[in-house]
Amino acid sequence: MIRLHNVSKVYPNGVVALAGVDLRIERGEFVFLVGPSGAGKTTFMNMIIRHVLPTSGQVIVNGKNVVRLKPWEVPYLRRTIGTIFQDFKLLPNKTVYDNVAFALQVIDAPGREIRKKVPAVLDLVGLADRANELPHQLSGGEQQRVSIARAIVNSPTVLLADEPTGNLDFDTSWGIMELLLKINGRGTTIIMATHNKMIVDRMKKRVIEIDKGKIVRDESEGVYGREV
Repeated sequence: MIRLHNVSKVYPNGVVALAGVDLRIERGEFVFLVGPSGAGKTTFMNMIIRHVLPTSGQVIVNGKNVVRLKPWEVPYLRRTIGTIFQDFKLLPNKTVYDNVAFALQVIDAPGREIRKKVPAVLDLVGLADRANELPHQLSGGEQQRVSIARAIVNSPTVLLADEPTGNLDFDTSWGIMELLLKINGRGTTIIMATHNKMIVDRMKKRVIEIDKGKIVRDESEGVYGREV
């Protein structure tokens, strides 16, 4: 599914974001990325969607070496990967329905497919009755659900979540995590970067800790912090 072979990334300003990383994530896993700010978590996820290329090493996603992809192949890779963010990134002047439909429109999906998939995914995230509302009419948790719906409407094999609960209270955050568990249960691989200790400790999923560009811990059924 996802493999990194001796991957390093050094930015032009000399910052070492990743250093000699070797990692394998299997299809259907739920993985937490933890570590201090600036540790390399976002660089790691940006490599998976080829927003960032490694300085050295190989990044394999769905059997493809992303470093070697031709420019015309990159959009096809990204169609297999959904992304959700801390700040939702919704289009403020579009309805809930249109925000989700937009992800299909940009890949020229036929109208029949859009009319079938959008209501189905809104039902999955619990927003079937909010389809005609604008983002500002929704709570933060509801806006994040729209963001998730948009990310999964293309049925991606991988879902990247960068601090998806960072702006939400614990009860709302847990509702989002239950939704992500449901999506993971349908076979989607989920990689989530987070600083939320309570959620990581409660879920007992695989935990990969990155510090100063290196993997310092990789545990199944892990918790947020290392035992001391």
